[in-house]
Amino acid sequence: MFTFRSRVLNGYLGERRKMEQLAYQNPNPVLRAGADGKIIYSNNASEALLKKWDTGMGEKLPPSIENLVKKVVKGTSHEKIEVRAGKKVYLVTFYPVPGEDYANIYGFEITGQKKLEQKLRIKEKQYDALYTLGRIALKCESLQAFLDESVKLIAKTLDLEFCKILELKPDGNFLVIAGTGWKPGYVGFAFVKGGKWSQAGYTIFSKVPVIVKNFAEENRFEAPEILREHNIASGMSVIIGDVEKPFGVLGAHSAKKRKFTADETFFLNSVAFIIAEVIERRYAEEELHQYKEKLEEIVKERTIELTRANEQLSMEISRRKKVEKDLENSVYFLKTLLDAIPSPVFYRNLEGIYQGCNDKFSRKILNLPKTEIIGHSMQEFREQFSEETLRETEYNDKILLKEGKSLPNELKIKCAIDGQLRDFLVYKATYSNLAGEVIGIVGVMLDITERKKAEKALLKTEEIRKKEIHHRIKNNLQVISSLLSLQAENFSDKKVKESFHDSQNRVISMSLIHEELYRTGETGDVESFDFKAYIQKLANELFRSYVVGNKDLHLKLDMENVFLGMDTGIPLGIIINELVSNSLKHAFPGERGGEVNIRLHRLHNGENRSCKDQDTCAISEFLLIVSDNGTGLPENIDFRNTSSLGLQLVNILVDQIGGSIELKKGEGTEFRIKFREEVCPEKKQK
Repeated sequence: MFTFRSRVLNGYLGERRKMEQLAYQNPNPVLRAGADGKIIYSNNASEALLKKWDTGMGEKLPPSIENLVKKVVKGTSHEKIEVRAGKKVYLVTFYPVPGEDYANIYGFEITGQKKLEQKLRIKEKQYDALYTLGRIALKCESLQAFLDESVKLIAKTLDLEFCKILELKPDGNFLVIAGTGWKPGYVGFAFVKGGKWSQAGYTIFSKVPVIVKNFAEENRFEAPEILREHNIASGMSVIIGDVEKPFGVLGAHSAKKRKFTADETFFLNSVAFIIAEVIERRYAEEELHQYKEKLEEIVKERTIELTRANEQLSMEISRRKKVEKDLENSVYFLKTLLDAIPSPVFYRNLEGIYQGCNDKFSRKILNLPKTEIIGHSMQEFREQFSEETLRETEYNDKILLKEGKSLPNELKIKCAIDGQLRDFLVYKATYSNLAGEVIGIVGVMLDITERKKAEKALLKTEEIRKKEIHHRIKNNLQVISSLLSLQAENFSDKKVKESFHDSQNRVISMSLIHEELYRTGETGDVESFDFKAYIQKLANELFRSYVVGNKDLHLKLDMENVFLGMDTGIPLGIIINELVSNSLKHAFPGERGGEVNIRLHRLHNGENRSCKDQDTCAISEFLLIVSDNGTGLPENIDFRNTSSLGLQLVNILVDQIGGSIELKKGEGTEFRIKFREEVCPEKKQK
């Protein structure tokens, strides 16, 4: 009997220990409290609740919690409360234990759920505000009234003290045109400086929302006077309107340090979008009103012009009748002779009116009867004669009539008979009356379409040949680079291997130029190349070659888009190769980080002059700056007279391109190279 009872008791105690162990290991708070309000049991997870209630094992609960325990022990139903302990929120449930004088207390963390509920409430509030703002936009009679209501609504929705709308002025500064929370005399009168050193200017410059958690710790820009006078601690700002052509900046601020959320930034952006739309609509309405008034004036002017045009038309009809009468007296032999010529022939009077033509001109060029051509000018056949053709014809006619000579000129004409655009070589001469007075111009048109096609094919073949040459040179240089790399492996001396490495990079710099010439040759220009794209590839190649294991070195490029010829581009590429290589090898010893900068800008355009193709070439002056913020060159080194092969090469190449070089010492090293380059139309960017 005793043995059986012992086994049962031991089994019961074992199960109870297991249950207590499970409760102890539970990640959620588990407690037990007696009817007297004292803690009987608690697991590790209950520490946060005990700390909140300022109690512990064997100690009493706070009166409010003790009363709740007593209520549950006496009754049969459970009770729930929410408890915030530190940064966490718990749903605490009190369960009665039938037949026992205590209650079990279970806690479940609902922090995430509470945050989600709070976030949904905030979003609902923001959406309601956007809806209200849309209604205000429809109801407000003036733009200023809408802006005033908008800033109040924004401040209320975001629970902020200050809000303002800044209009960007032509001088780059901002005017406070609407606001709430500011002292009297600011809205409508206060100006905020532009530029990257103010929050508003930085917002325009960065083109993205700008958030400031604490102005006292901000180092991107300075707080303007209006924010300092109101003791602003935090704020955010967004662009109103197109980032490329903004109307201004919308700012929301607080005198307390505050961390703005992504939802708040999205809300402010949404408001800025609505404000921009309203502003654009109001401006459009104003422009439409002005346009309507201007249109009424134009209608009056056009009515007068049409009356005059009608009179001129009547005169034109009378003149055409006279021309037709004169044409009836033309010699039949002239018509026959003209029609026998296998090329289009025409003749016009000094006013540019066609007096006659042969069948080839009327059928092939205009595909019209002669009667519908004679008495009309080229200006009336714009389907066949483009604006460019009309301008060139007028220009050549003036030279012919002024100097008595005319050079053959090429024209592209859309032939009406087949709709094809064909090339013609036009020969023209003046003709006179019996008194020797010049009364018109006669022209003969030779179809050179097939000849132009042949010339184009030959030119294309030449371009392909040049591209192939650049491609082969690039491949050969890459082979040389590989051979230098292989040969360097045969030497153990560090300086020898470094020399091979430097030579390999010089070869790579020239190889990249021929690669660019080959690539840009696809657009038809194999004499010049995109220097900016080339330098980007070269700099990346140098960083890959020299920067090993040091991820704190950065490259910054600030280069103008420019196409350079080989004679200038290749020396410049090698110069940049040498200067950047020196920076990467010597300016940042050990694990020191830093930045290498390459800048290229056009200083000004010099005088223009004629080039071989009778076009105008612009001679531009450029400034190339290669700098770093490393240790700098030693004071005793004269870069113009040094044993360094790289710097010797830089000086030689600068002289070769007719440039000048200066060294600026200080925090780091900066080389400034000025040079001039002739930029012809065929070298401009495609």
